[in-house]
Amino acid sequence: MVLAVALVVGLVALGEAVMGGGGDGLELMGTASVVVESGDTLWSIAGGVAGDRDVREVVDEIQTLNGLRSADLVPGQVLALP
Repeated sequence: MVLAVALVVGLVALGEAVMGGGGDGLELMGTASVVVESGDTLWSIAGGVAGDRDVREVVDEIQTLNGLRSADLVPGQVLALP
């Protein structure tokens, strides 16, 4: 009986994972992005994700990843993050 319950719980969890259920905000690694808000700058966004890295390098990576030719951002714009 316990084995049957464990099997059902496991199948339900697997089904939610495959179907994208749960809405827990988890994302696959390498899919980090941010939606630009009013007042955001490349520097402020890079500073938020740089950790111990040089913020200038992270700014350059964000520009390269997103094909940005300038530092101009638009609210609502979605940027991929390194």
